[in-house]
Amino acid sequence: MDRGVPCLDGMMEWYTHLRKDTDKMEIAKAGYQAVFPGMLYAGSGSLGEIPGILERESATRAVLLLDDALQEAPQIKKLQEDLGPSLAGTLTGLPIEPTRGSIRKVYDAVREKEGDLLIAVGGGSIMDMAKVVAAAVPNGDFAESGFWDPSRIRQKALPTVMVPSTAGTGAEATPNAIFLVPEQELKVGLVSPRFVASYCVLDAALTMGLPRRLTASTGLDALCHAVESYLSKKANPFSRMLSGHAAALIAANLERAYQDGADREARENMLFASFLAGMCLSSSSTVAVHALSYPLGGKYHIPHGIGNAILLPGVLQVNLPDCAEAYGQLADLMLPGSRWPLGEKAERFVEYITQLCRRLDIPDSLAGYGIGEGDVEELASQAMEVRRLLDQNPRALSREEIAGVYRNLV
Repeated sequence: MDRGVPCLDGMMEWYTHLRKDTDKMEIAKAGYQAVFPGMLYAGSGSLGEIPGILERESATRAVLLLDDALQEAPQIKKLQEDLGPSLAGTLTGLPIEPTRGSIRKVYDAVREKEGDLLIAVGGGSIMDMAKVVAAAVPNGDFAESGFWDPSRIRQKALPTVMVPSTAGTGAEATPNAIFLVPEQELKVGLVSPRFVASYCVLDAALTMGLPRRLTASTGLDALCHAVESYLSKKANPFSRMLSGHAAALIAANLERAYQDGADREARENMLFASFLAGMCLSSSSTVAVHALSYPLGGKYHIPHGIGNAILLPGVLQVNLPDCAEAYGQLADLMLPGSRWPLGEKAERFVEYITQLCRRLDIPDSLAGYGIGEGDVEELASQAMEVRRLLDQNPRALSREEIAGVYRNLV
């Protein structure tokens, strides 16, 4: 196995090390739970496993949801050929920011094709659409709710195969689906155990040569998942085993992948790190970074990873009074050779994250997106509504503190 990609023994050694660090912390006193993808295929050539998956599921009318950027990729052409008559159709032209209306179109197309299994190849938006539609086809009440009420998902979803083409969202491993609500100028998240993938396929061939900007934004999105879930009030030994290792892999590989799009080892490690960071979200949670990011995507259409990356240093700074110990642990995991003095470690960690964002050419201001001082209060009001995430933040942030994060960026 390539250097830096953990095997089972390595994960157990990691867990033992982590327990020493977390035994003294107050975590998960009431217990925790997690849901997992049904099966993982990872490594070079893993796309070739998909025809066998269809056979195992007795699927004869699979529908492929495909990112437009991959239509001419040789790996996708071969997959379509290998699936042959078992592929009922390929859906392209899918939106970067799904809405309930666009989900309805995909839902109608899948029903028209009598799809019995969905394959999603692309970024988080493609995979999230597949999750919602796969759950809606056998659950008409959920579809009739406008894909709004996951409590109406009572029957098992159609089988899904999630194939990420970026290393960042971790959507292939989560029970979450994010979509845009234009009338509210907000992005919202739905959560259901029925959204969890039946199969995940991690083949780094699809991520080779990704543009630098996309490598940076998706990689920092994965880092947000890892760091936020480590800090969450819902953090627990299992989630920290995953999030800590994901953060360490990202620290070791993201800049390598950014500098050299053909660095296969870095690409493979980033894809695995993104998967781990997604997995830990089923038992932990993202926190204030994502809560403050949703209004940026909803009204200003700032890409999700970019919005998170812009906000990450400021949110880490405002959380610092309540997170010094956790920041020190993350510093040890991500930068084991740093040897910073104990009293400086937390602040130096925040500075490291800030400088990492600068090295990856992430903007340090929202002004370039048309956001000014006059927008701050509205953004703060919208962020305050994202209680599902703010309630898990390690520090109880006031409206004024949230407004201050935005204000420092305009």
